Amino acid sequence: MTDATPANPIPISTAADDEAKLISAVTERLQFFFSNANLRQDKWMRSQLQTSTNASLPLDQLLKFNTLKSISTDKALLIKAAQSDALKELIKYNEESESISRVIPFDYKTMGDGSSLSLYVKNVPLTEPPKETEGEDKSEDTKEEEPFRPRYAVTRDELSELFSPYGNIGIIQLKYARKNNTSSSDEQLSSYTSPSQRGLKSGESYPLGAALIEFENEDGMIAACKDLLVAEGGEGDGEEKKEPNKILEIKGNKLVIEKMKPHRMFSDKKKRSRDDEEPEEEEEEVKFEPIKLEWSKGCVITLTGLSTTTCDRESIREAVSETLGVSTDVKTSGLYVDYNRGATTGNLRLTEPKPTEMKELVDKLTDGTITIANEKVESAVILEGEKEEEYWKEFNIFLNNRKRMREEEKRMNARNNKRQRFGGKGGRGKGRGRR
Repeated sequence: MTDATPANPIPISTAADDEAKLISAVTERLQFFFSNANLRQDKWMRSQLQTSTNASLPLDQLLKFNTLKSISTDKALLIKAAQSDALKELIKYNEESESISRVIPFDYKTMGDGSSLSLYVKNVPLTEPPKETEGEDKSEDTKEEEPFRPRYAVTRDELSELFSPYGNIGIIQLKYARKNNTSSSDEQLSSYTSPSQRGLKSGESYPLGAALIEFENEDGMIAACKDLLVAEGGEGDGEEKKEPNKILEIKGNKLVIEKMKPHRMFSDKKKRSRDDEEPEEEEEEVKFEPIKLEWSKGCVITLTGLSTTTCDRESIREAVSETLGVSTDVKTSGLYVDYNRGATTGNLRLTEPKPTEMKELVDKLTDGTITIANEKVESAVILEGEKEEEYWKEFNIFLNNRKRMREEEKRMNARNNKRQRFGGKGGRGKGRGRR
């Protein structure tokens, strides 16, 4: 008797299948981390990409992210994901420095505030205070309970499931604000203060019962608007449509959905005065005095093969200062260390050339007489010619981009604080997909 082949054989998972699934999961994380949507909200990621002239993040730094660690800590797998076709238009992998950077560097001016891809969702459910049981005995010895603090009754994943049929979601933020400074009592404020604010101290955060949904592209936004928003006026049968095609509901709450209004610095509309007479001038672009870097030749040493686990700026400075004849004090030494922890490359930058000392240092680093964090470096080279010019050019661009972005962030933070003081929509948002 021969064995019969089953009609629907059970697929056997192979090592290749398992690796493909892991690469797919890591690819999704990288796509999120380096996306416009995340970088608009993630100040830490932006700062990391601004602290190096090539605007990159070392693989060893990325592998410390909790959501990546939960998938895999295999660096080779991370490299495969970074080099996948799905990400070739977003990020690029630098084999020499073992780091990842964006194809198009992020900045607010070119990427905007995301409002054209975003919906502002109101009436998002919050938790309710526990109901008192009839006949419950409350003795005087019972300790005073903590005041009830409402929280969101839904998760970002639940909201994503609701909106993802329209298109890929870039980010979801649950919106928060801080209680305004006031000297009035809660009883006096009860008539016009949100229940979420009552019992809170000045400056404490509370949920607004709102969320921001940002799609990855226009197709998702257009599909959602067509289905969820009231159509704007136009030619038709003469009857105005007062209800959207579909009303989304979650946990008993019907969601109120609007288009996200653009931040003033990205808006094309002119603000009108109270008299609605003459429009005020459009808000000007952030202006600052550009940094014009003056540099001397023969002041930069580039290092490769640094330890990704033990090396840091302090260990580099400690190793090289004596040979260069400078102090270890950052402010007075005239030596700057351009290095991101976890990277394999870095630069030593002097305010003035020291050819004899620099050559001696390069020789000692190369033959292993001097080590950094007890590890011999792979190479040490004094930059010259086109490579030196390119270094200073990129460094000057980096300094000006950082200065402009800091000015833009100061302006945006000041406006958000002003909105909060006057009860506007400004507030903190907690995004989907934490590190």
